[in-house]
Amino acid sequence: MSPRPPFQARVLHNVLRDEATVPTARRDADQPLYNDVVPGHYIVELSSTPSKRSPHDEFLGELGRRAAGKFITRRKFRSRVYNGISVELKTPADIVDLASIPNVVSVRPVHKYQAPTPVHLHVASGPGDPAAYPYGQSVHIMTGVDKVHAQGFKGKGVKIGIIDSGVDYRHPALGGGFGAGFKVAGGYDFTGDDFWPGESDPTPDDDPLDTCGGHGTHVAGIIGANPGNEYNVSGVAYEASLYAYRVFGCDGYSTDEILIDSLLRAQSDGMDIITMSIGRTSGWSDEPVAVVASRIAALGTVVTISAGERNDGRSGPFFFSSPATGKDVIAVGSVENVVKMYQRFTTSVEHAPIPYTVLDLMSGLDGAPLDVPETPFPIYALQTDPLATETACTELGDDVPDLTDRIVVFRSVEVDHPSCFIEDQIINFGAKGARTFIVYDAGRIPRVWDFPNQVVLTRDHDDGIFLINEVIKGTNITVTFPQHGSGVDIPNPQTGGLMSIFSSFGPTQDLLFKPALSAPGGNITSTWLTNDGSWAVSSGTSMSTPYMAASAALLIQARGKTVAKDTRNIFQSTAVGLPVSRESKALPQTLSHQGAGLINVFNALNVKSDVSPGELTLNDTAHWKGVHKITIKNRSSRKQTYKLSHQPAGTSVTMPTGHYTTIAPVPLTDASVSVNFSKTRVELAPGASTTVTVNIAPPANVDPKKLPVVSGWLRIEGSCGDSLRVSYMGVAGSMYDAEMISTQNAGAFGLSFNVPSAVTIGNDGQRPQIGPHNYTRGTNVAMFSFIIAQATAHLVVDLIDANTKVNATVPILNKRSVLSTAWMPGMPLEKTGGDFDDIPIVTRILDSTNALRIYVGTSPVYRIYFPFAVNGAQTPAGQYRYLLRALRPFGNRKLARDYDVYVSDIVGLVEPA
Repeated sequence: MSPRPPFQARVLHNVLRDEATVPTARRDADQPLYNDVVPGHYIVELSSTPSKRSPHDEFLGELGRRAAGKFITRRKFRSRVYNGISVELKTPADIVDLASIPNVVSVRPVHKYQAPTPVHLHVASGPGDPAAYPYGQSVHIMTGVDKVHAQGFKGKGVKIGIIDSGVDYRHPALGGGFGAGFKVAGGYDFTGDDFWPGESDPTPDDDPLDTCGGHGTHVAGIIGANPGNEYNVSGVAYEASLYAYRVFGCDGYSTDEILIDSLLRAQSDGMDIITMSIGRTSGWSDEPVAVVASRIAALGTVVTISAGERNDGRSGPFFFSSPATGKDVIAVGSVENVVKMYQRFTTSVEHAPIPYTVLDLMSGLDGAPLDVPETPFPIYALQTDPLATETACTELGDDVPDLTDRIVVFRSVEVDHPSCFIEDQIINFGAKGARTFIVYDAGRIPRVWDFPNQVVLTRDHDDGIFLINEVIKGTNITVTFPQHGSGVDIPNPQTGGLMSIFSSFGPTQDLLFKPALSAPGGNITSTWLTNDGSWAVSSGTSMSTPYMAASAALLIQARGKTVAKDTRNIFQSTAVGLPVSRESKALPQTLSHQGAGLINVFNALNVKSDVSPGELTLNDTAHWKGVHKITIKNRSSRKQTYKLSHQPAGTSVTMPTGHYTTIAPVPLTDASVSVNFSKTRVELAPGASTTVTVNIAPPANVDPKKLPVVSGWLRIEGSCGDSLRVSYMGVAGSMYDAEMISTQNAGAFGLSFNVPSAVTIGNDGQRPQIGPHNYTRGTNVAMFSFIIAQATAHLVVDLIDANTKVNATVPILNKRSVLSTAWMPGMPLEKTGGDFDDIPIVTRILDSTNALRIYVGTSPVYRIYFPFAVNGAQTPAGQYRYLLRALRPFGNRKLARDYDVYVSDIVGLVEPA
């Protein structure tokens, strides 16, 4: 059995999901092709048939004839929501395509889901722990839950199913027991402790106790922690009944089939609300778990799912999680708490501990201590004036000592010296060996790529001055970074009430309105495992999602269970839009980050008007849907006059160079759609409703090749004080026409040549192959590198014979002035048709469905090594080319014309002499 990572200490870099894992697609240590598929396991959706035999029996009968018994039936799904079966094929390569069996709707590989890893997690040491601020109360004030509780609504009579790591129901704040009469009234364990996908089978039972994860227990406390505890924390809906569905073993993995089973079980058990802070990065709504979750939601159960359970906000637009991609689920983003946890370091001289934050671009940690030993470190300061306006702005001289073992303290001087960036200061100190820095007066977050460094930003100007003055006095001052119990809670006027930087951006690749809404998810105190501290502070969309679910419980209690189908509309139309920053005149944050905005539960329960739908999907300009009808209903006892207006949000530029999708921070502009209402003023008697037609046109002052995402709100203001909004989102450009295979090197990521390209790897590093080149088996190493500008529903790399003629849409970028080849680069692909499978191939190197562009924690370049062997057999000596094909958005994967195509120069394989 392969080594297993600790459950609570994983950092996930989900780069690519391989559907067909090919042994020859060897991965580079710096650029893994992440594979989360359980080998040989498939989920098959079946249609219903009028025959006497069940579709399951018919499918298994046909599979038995084809596979000769070389398969195992793992699960059968029988539900009006989802009719299907999961199987394990012993020799999948030898079996006829499952999709060709009658009554098969779809076939998907079974994927693994890693248990959610919070952005930060601090297990409280006790009631006196300064990091365990009563966040539950501060966020209730943010959302109006405190006023709803005062009205008497606390979730009584509502059943909420939690699909997670189980719940430690022994916790006093969670009722102290399990079953009828307890807060945690039921549930099921689908895995047991020892489940490991593909290696050990689940051992299900009726006891969903959270024995080793903690995540589900934290989620349960956000929903239902009883008030009166030592931390003064109360759940949003603490009178609701909770049901725990455990879907992770202690190794922290689940699968599609287990998640589908848990969703169907929760629906069968009569849940009013199902919440799951679970996901794997995927921008498409057709993933099996997303389909099941969406169908359950469409039938009237509220389903809330974390918008980006990988917390991939730094990865930029179109980087979402499934199953939150499901059409009818409520995908939830995260908003920062109005208080923030800072870590503190101590000094060797008498001074209060100094609050700080760690800049960590790779993990995105917020509120975590600097990851260094708890030993004193000497500090160094170059400047002799704590308010110096120029420090390390140029290359440092010989009078500066080796700084390898010291922590450098300096002031950011950008305000006084605009040409001296923080990055310049760090790099100049770094040339002297410095790798750890304490920076004060930093007006922004510095970003230094490809340089191993740890940057600490002090919160207070005076603390930085104190450190410099001690060095000037000649004090041999040292600093220590405690790893436990050093957190402190400080009001957070900078980011409090704004979108969390880790919260993922939508929309989906099929342009669904995602996220739907946002809720508090930054720095949330809640219950934890009773054998591991009992309380913890954590951040992530894992926290905002149960907050949304519990808020829905308050709405259902107040307005009855028939309101469930309208829950998303009601919360969207009463949400509060957020700005991108606290600066004056800041643009409203793009709705592709915040959804309709921050939920306001008091507004949702007390508004006397309804508007529907709560969201409008405009699509892109190739499929633009600009005409919509919105319905306004007056539920009050008085006549109301409503005024309609338009409020645009910031337009996010998703492909600033036109060659690949950006990472965060996503640039925003004030380019706005134009809106025309059929009526801008309506009067409605009590109980009356009306329909208004709205026509939305894309902005004219944008570059469509940069795929700007436009968004905003249609405002409906009632004369009795009601304020409602209808949110919209779309792309002001054609995704199909935008670049698919990037023709520009992302130079900031380390490559010095253009891609796509065949690459020669030698003692002098990596260099582009220019013209045909032969590689000797066992001696030379060849590679193929490329960037996909957008995510693609089908990404394929093949090895083809050098003489195979292929029409390409992307030219060879690294070439000699005269290229001797029968194939002419840059030939346009014929638009008259052609089948994808018409091109003969030697071997398939990579075949991926719903392939993402590269995760922000790595280079954006795919690196695929030459297949010297295929499935254990040696590739024959010969002359070959790489063939790369990426399906354009909304294209037909069966048609060659819908692919962007690149064919490399000749890559020859020769035997050693």
